[in-house]
Amino acid sequence: MDSLFTGAPTRRPTVNLGGLSAASSHHDLVLQARQQRIHRERHRAKLDAALRIQARPPSPLPVDDDTASLVASALQAFYRGRAAAHSTRQRWRQEYDALVPAATSPASAPPPPPTPATALDASRRLALAFSAGNKLDQRRLAHWCRFILRPGQGQPDKQPLLFALFRPEYDPDHSWPTLARMLAALLFAEATAFPSLPQSPLFLEVTKMLCDPANYARYKVAPAIAPPHAVLAFLLEQRDLYPRIAQLIKSIPDEQRAHPTLAPAIALALLPFRAFPARSTPPSTVTSASLPASTPERSAALLALAVSLLTLPHFLTTRLAPAQRALFLSPPASAPAPAATVAPFPLWDLVATLASAPAAAQLGALSPAERANLLAALAELALSGEAPRLAADKGAGLVARDVSNWCGVVSGLMRGLPKGAFEPVEEESGVGRAPTEGGERVMDGDEDDEDDEDEREDPHAVARARRALGQAAPADSGDDDGDTPMAITTTAAVLDPSTRTSLQRLASREHLVALLAWSNRFSSSTRPALATFLVTLLSHLPSAPSPRGGVAAPSLRDEALHVLLYAPSASGLVRELYRAHLRAGPLARALTAARERTSAVLAALSAGVDSADRGEWSVLLLVVELYSRCLVTLGDDEFYASASAAAGGGAAARGQGRNPLSLDEVVGLSALARNVAFAMYWSEDGSSGGGGARERGEVGGTGSRRQFTPEGHWLMTSQFDLKSFVQTAVYEDERLEAEGDVDASAATSGPDGDADMRDTRPSRARSTAAAASKRQLALISPRLGVLNHIPFVVPFDTRVAIFRQFVASDFARLGLGEGAAAGFGGPRSRHRAVVRRTRLAEDAYAHLNGLGAELKKRIEITFIDEHGMEESGIDGGGLFKELLTSLSKEVFDTDRGLWLATSEQELYPNPHAYAKQPDQLAWFTFIGRVLGKAMYQGILVNVKFAAFFLSKWLGRQSYLDDLASLDPELYQGLLKLKNYPGNVEEDLSLNFTISDEDFGVSRTIDLIPRGSEIPVTNENRMQYIVLVSNYRLNVQIAPQCRAFFAGLSEIINERWLRLFSQSELAVLVGGTEEAIDIDDLRRNTVYSGWDAEENTPTIQHFWDVVRSFDKAERAKLVRFVTACERPPLLGFAQLNPLFAIRKAGDDESRLPTSATCVNLLKLPEYSDRESLRQKLLYAINSGAGFDLS
Repeated sequence: MDSLFTGAPTRRPTVNLGGLSAASSHHDLVLQARQQRIHRERHRAKLDAALRIQARPPSPLPVDDDTASLVASALQAFYRGRAAAHSTRQRWRQEYDALVPAATSPASAPPPPPTPATALDASRRLALAFSAGNKLDQRRLAHWCRFILRPGQGQPDKQPLLFALFRPEYDPDHSWPTLARMLAALLFAEATAFPSLPQSPLFLEVTKMLCDPANYARYKVAPAIAPPHAVLAFLLEQRDLYPRIAQLIKSIPDEQRAHPTLAPAIALALLPFRAFPARSTPPSTVTSASLPASTPERSAALLALAVSLLTLPHFLTTRLAPAQRALFLSPPASAPAPAATVAPFPLWDLVATLASAPAAAQLGALSPAERANLLAALAELALSGEAPRLAADKGAGLVARDVSNWCGVVSGLMRGLPKGAFEPVEEESGVGRAPTEGGERVMDGDEDDEDDEDEREDPHAVARARRALGQAAPADSGDDDGDTPMAITTTAAVLDPSTRTSLQRLASREHLVALLAWSNRFSSSTRPALATFLVTLLSHLPSAPSPRGGVAAPSLRDEALHVLLYAPSASGLVRELYRAHLRAGPLARALTAARERTSAVLAALSAGVDSADRGEWSVLLLVVELYSRCLVTLGDDEFYASASAAAGGGAAARGQGRNPLSLDEVVGLSALARNVAFAMYWSEDGSSGGGGARERGEVGGTGSRRQFTPEGHWLMTSQFDLKSFVQTAVYEDERLEAEGDVDASAATSGPDGDADMRDTRPSRARSTAAAASKRQLALISPRLGVLNHIPFVVPFDTRVAIFRQFVASDFARLGLGEGAAAGFGGPRSRHRAVVRRTRLAEDAYAHLNGLGAELKKRIEITFIDEHGMEESGIDGGGLFKELLTSLSKEVFDTDRGLWLATSEQELYPNPHAYAKQPDQLAWFTFIGRVLGKAMYQGILVNVKFAAFFLSKWLGRQSYLDDLASLDPELYQGLLKLKNYPGNVEEDLSLNFTISDEDFGVSRTIDLIPRGSEIPVTNENRMQYIVLVSNYRLNVQIAPQCRAFFAGLSEIINERWLRLFSQSELAVLVGGTEEAIDIDDLRRNTVYSGWDAEENTPTIQHFWDVVRSFDKAERAKLVRFVTACERPPLLGFAQLNPLFAIRKAGDDESRLPTSATCVNLLKLPEYSDRESLRQKLLYAINSGAGFDLS
């Protein structure tokens, strides 16, 4: 027993009072604590690993002892092999270090180079011992590079060892070619994997030396021993030359353009195009038919460079230093001849490779952003530098195939571009209305609209903010099917400004002019490919004005169209395309014969997508696009007068002020567009038919002023039954409304909409239109699609009937039918207004303006005469018609200041500042509502609007031809400018400004950014003409038009208006100018109080007298009875109630009177014809009616 046992179970602690040992320092204690902590961490990690192994589920297959033993043996053998390999490498490293010792310090002199035999032996050991990423091995590899580039010790010549070792006396076993290929792969792999290594530039330089066939010739290496292209081909085929170089470039920040690794990497990337031969025939002797392709190795290298390097973002703009960028671009003409080691980049060989069939699969696999980057790189290669390759004076050695290849490659890449790829790069200053030094600026089609300016959301500002934040546009929340369009899969946020700027070079004047001049040399074989390119480009260019420098400048699309029409190299392009490539082609013959068979057009469409006819379709679309644009600056006189000159092909026809097509050719072209558009909309695929509809809108606008097409040219009634068409169209419209009261106008409007009218729809209409789903839009097709896009294929009378059916359906849907008329609708089914005749406009405004859409209901009118007495009469609808008639006289009076009249007495909004004041804009809104009410009830209003104002109801802009009625002097001046033969800039001294005078104060307004500093020249005068016409016809009256349409669209749905052309709208509002059809009026007249009715002598005298009236007297009679001098659109059968004649007693001294509220003529029983004639003429010429007696 321990005598010191005290009963305590624990050991007593030992207390050392001697202090710390002098041998332990503070550093030792810290080190000891760190080691203990590391030990604890390792112990904890072991425990965690053991727990994970125990928690792993057992294998489902039983493992016997023999299998376990075999697995264990294999693992042991593997680890023994790895250990042996490591040991062997270490031994080889030691042997290498012994063979070629490195310098002991950077300051010491380098050791003498080894002998060739020693160098070969050391190289073999280095190749076998090298381990990727090992820093010591990287140093050994750098040391090897330094001595291998020097002549060997005892070597009689001065060849570097790198190439001397190929000689048989130094390498009798011929092992050096294989070693050289292995070492080149090691050098290339290390340099691209670790671009920041100080030795990486050296590695790439040595790699390039081994790959360059010129070095093999220089040092006289026998091709039988070492083929000059062997190392380069090995890196291309087996070591991913271009993908690894792309990885290297991506790992270097963009701002480090002077990175030392970039220059040798770019030099190595361009080496294959000098190493592998190009075309075997000099370009000057090559024809398009005999042009040989590049060698397979060269083509493979070009394709690999394109899909690896050129798809990098802004590769040629901001990633490379100027020296490296110059290697890709065309050198200036004054530059010295390139050195033997530098060859110009083979752009046209690259384009030919990309156009080949093997490249299609790889290009198709590119993402939209990569396609955009590649296209931007091609644009830089062709259009950048001091002497761009596509300059108009270049290309003497190029052939037709180059033109076709360029157009085909660029077109194909553009089809998969991200959304907004060509959107202009906006300045940081944003867009505003800041005045310039020379005057004010025109902004967004509205130069002085301040009404609700702060409340409206600017879509351009929203788009800019989303792009700045890298956000996509919001998805269509109304798509019930969950389907989203797949044509565009990315947003503009993925493309940086540099890439977008490069893409815009494709739409630049320089590119288009050079491409046109280039194609002119091979017009017969290159026009289809050129047309495909231009159609694809125009479809991607934004049509909205570009905000540049604080002002809305012409869009990229407008500028491109201007070049394609008026550049010298584009002279006669429209005429040549139509006559040589379209008119007599198989596509035109098929479409011309397809008027009676829509299926023929669809068959041609499906056959042309993937066949040789695709070029003809592109030509058709381009001709339609260019000719529609040409009509913008073509006056009516030029359109008709130049037909014979254009057909003769004289000098006058070639001028830019002439119609490029004869009238017969215009008719033929419009027939093609009509057939295609109808077939596409009728087949429930209206998404692509806008081009033909737009072309007809321009041509038809001219034809509506003066007929030039055969009767019934636009109609397609042979393709459908009119009766069933009307019934189905009304049914589809009702279903569309029932789906959620969706305003489908936004979905069915064309791309040429007029923002002056459309931007200020009521907010509810805008929000519901944005929510239209695919299922709802599908209801528009085919009949509503036809009516909304190409209504001209349906007869006018049929469309009027459809319009009245739409109104009746809407009236019933609102609960305003016969039940409401009988009182079942309750007091809310109608409104009552008391109107003083002495203050008619003011009282009507006070009582009716606040109703808004409630104006659709019945309005009960009570008139107060000038004596303050309530007029007799019960309003059955006629009093409201009389109110509209009287109100139209007052509100459309030009003396009120809201309207002005053209020389033909057609009304348009007053452009002066007075008409833009808020209270006057409210009157425009009220007038729009009242006019909408008249159209809603079928009441004709005695007013004529200017054609350019009516076109805004349809969302269309107005152009030069409409200016003739507004300002004849300005119109004639612009025509003289258009056809001026001299130097416009020197002789006329114009700039891009316009003067505007308001209440005696003149101001100068810029038409484009810095317009006061830009002279009008022969090249840009067409743009000036378009801008001046746009300002006078559109910009000046934009606020008034928006206010008017805001009221009109509350009553009349926008898509109802699009059933008609602008000339047809004039008829819908005010009736026709034709003489009254007395036979039609007599057939639809009812009688009251006459014993024998129509056989009564007085009635017979009445019709004899009326038949003897001239056109004006007949109109006065109809106005006397119905309050409108024009007949109903569909005849007097549509008059409600019908024209009636009631006996008003036997006193022949009394005058005839009328009750316009019920279309009633009160006629005394006159005994003779002459007395009836005199009394009737007196009555209708007096202008009085109900109280006249």
